[in-house]
Amino acid sequence: MKLATLIFLALAGLARSLLVSQAKPKAATNFASLRAVYSIRRLPVGTSDSIVLPQARALAAASLKMSTDASSSPLSPEPLIVGMFGGGTVGGGVYEICQKKKQLFESLGANIKIKKICVKDATKSRDFKLDSNTEIVTDFNAILDDPEINCVIEVMGGTTAAKDVVYAAIGKGKHVVTANKALLAQHLPEIQELLAQNPGVKFGFEAAVCGGIPIIHTLQNDFLGDNIRKLLGIMNGTTNYMLTKMESEGADYAAVLAEAQALGYAEADPTADVEGHDVQAKIALAAKLAFGVNVPVDQVPCTGISQIAANDFKYARAMGRTIKLAGVAQLSPTSGA
Repeated sequence: MKLATLIFLALAGLARSLLVSQAKPKAATNFASLRAVYSIRRLPVGTSDSIVLPQARALAAASLKMSTDASSSPLSPEPLIVGMFGGGTVGGGVYEICQKKKQLFESLGANIKIKKICVKDATKSRDFKLDSNTEIVTDFNAILDDPEINCVIEVMGGTTAAKDVVYAAIGKGKHVVTANKALLAQHLPEIQELLAQNPGVKFGFEAAVCGGIPIIHTLQNDFLGDNIRKLLGIMNGTTNYMLTKMESEGADYAAVLAEAQALGYAEADPTADVEGHDVQAKIALAAKLAFGVNVPVDQVPCTGISQIAANDFKYARAMGRTIKLAGVAQLSPTSGA
């Protein structure tokens, strides 16, 4: 449900950005031009350091044009008519939250409607109550070719069908919201090109990497003028929960995994989490945004926690350490980035 909430927030942010007027004061336009050459840094009051930095690297990051910056978004008086791909746990969560939070959208001045949900099996029972105004479909084109639908939410997972959906939606001028870190880690450069060809399309993907922080917005906006050399952090809540339980209670791996699954923290197939693939995809994507370089996800070294035993924490504690699964990316000393 946490992922569903993050996707909902991304949708709300998209709605807000599309409602901002296209008109700008002249000073704002001039400032936007200035930012094309310099990066303005935030400094504490009273400091006298230089506040501008050449921003070759910042321009590379800014060229992604994926963030929904409300200050520069065009006015869109039209309602946001959504087609969602995926009606499973996450998709159902997104739908329920959107239905419950209609007042939030209304407070933003937004009119949002989930018109269609594309699923594999339309006869399958759902864990969420479907509104009479929402249609279940099984054909991708029922959404992609619907001229009224102007926004697509992708919550299918995987990288094959999801890639086709995202590419087609962008090509047809539909805004996209996704949390598919694997798709982004593998195909971000191609998505960049499509967005460049369709400049009016908004692409929301904050939920893909540590959406609760949020790191993507921070890397794309707040640190554009900074020379980031290293990223390091805990990027997977499931494994962090498991390792914490193993350390504090002396429990073995299998027991903690079963508990995490029972609580809904771990999937029925926990491979992506416990073998480190989730963190692998997240750090590849974060490195692209931080360093402006393409990092193929299959070239990122990956080690999970499935071989960790309770006794390992005793040895770690004896050395004044603990065990965590962290994502790490660092520029080499010889890099010119």
